[in-house]
Amino acid sequence: MKMGEITILINILVIVLGYFIGSINPAYIFGRFKNFDIRDKGDGIAGTVNTYNSLGIKYAIPTGIFDFFKGIIVIYLALILGADFVFAQISGLAAIVGHVFPFYIKFRGGQGMACTSGILLAYLLNYLLTGPEMLFFIFFYLIFVIAIFVYITRTGIIVIIFVLALIGYAAFIYYPTNPYNLFFWIVIAYDASVSFYDMIKGKVIKIDNENFNSHWWRVATRPFALLFVIFYIIYTKTVALTIIGSVAIIFITLDITRFLHKQTNELFTVKIKSIFRKNEAKKFSSMTIFLVATFISILLFEKAIAITALVFLIFGDIFSKIFGLAFGKHKIFHKTLEGTLAYFGCMFICGYILYTTLNIPLFILIIGGISAPLVELFSFQLNDNFTVSLISGSIMTVARVFGV
Repeated sequence: MKMGEITILINILVIVLGYFIGSINPAYIFGRFKNFDIRDKGDGIAGTVNTYNSLGIKYAIPTGIFDFFKGIIVIYLALILGADFVFAQISGLAAIVGHVFPFYIKFRGGQGMACTSGILLAYLLNYLLTGPEMLFFIFFYLIFVIAIFVYITRTGIIVIIFVLALIGYAAFIYYPTNPYNLFFWIVIAYDASVSFYDMIKGKVIKIDNENFNSHWWRVATRPFALLFVIFYIIYTKTVALTIIGSVAIIFITLDITRFLHKQTNELFTVKIKSIFRKNEAKKFSSMTIFLVATFISILLFEKAIAITALVFLIFGDIFSKIFGLAFGKHKIFHKTLEGTLAYFGCMFICGYILYTTLNIPLFILIIGGISAPLVELFSFQLNDNFTVSLISGSIMTVARVFGV
């Protein structure tokens, strides 16, 4: 047999081996020793947590250790056997598949979070050995994001989603040519998806607010406002202003029509409650105000500052609203401490992404990231859709001009 054929055979073998090793499920095996199927207990998942809840820590520890290390073992075993680098990493993914879909128990195993955690740790160690950037990122940045959202939510599952996304982004920024990147992102995407599913299934975010529940679509569609920013990045200021101005005119016309025609106003604010809020019956809607503020921001501020102010407004408003309504317990004026902290947390996240993509000094981002949530907090009777981008943009412009 030729060398090339041997390599192909090894590559196929390690993937199959990865699946079979991954399918070894201590949680299920320990349960069978006790004469029951662990999938019929607790949360129905053959994993470490259910083992702890159903069998105790004596069985949970070896379950967790084996599940954590089996993916790493598979990858290094594949490399030792002479498999190509790519196929060695695929064998690790096969171990995850084996854990989730073990053939001998009707393809219903665990979620694979322990297995993926082990593989992620191995990749992280590789990044740390490549350069110190990831270490600084974790200890001088990520720790603040974790602290903020752990305090707000008192749960780890939401934090895990943020952390995974940020670490994946950081790997792309700091190590763009690292051969592990693709597999690192695949594992992160899987972990984040499972965490998101568990978050939805467990109803971690509960909002019992009639106004929000009637107009939830506004928050859900707010990220699409980022399209205006993208238009500005891709095209000229004139094109961006033309597009935004045209959309703004449509909303302004609709509002004026409501004001002049009582039946139309009643239709949109009373009969079709999900379109406009009751408090918008006699004033311009927040959508109109947002569009006008976006137009003015792009018109007045330099490109990087306008983009920063608008990104802070778009996502900061989403974070403060959702986390404030779901976890808010401490009132500050007409807002909540938790909502305001979520706004600051969002500034950490957005600020980092903007810093790595825009040619804008760090101190400008810090000033903007501090001013935006404070403006939102102290807007009082003013609409923060108007004040946040304009005031924070003005503050960043002054700081840029005077270099403070």
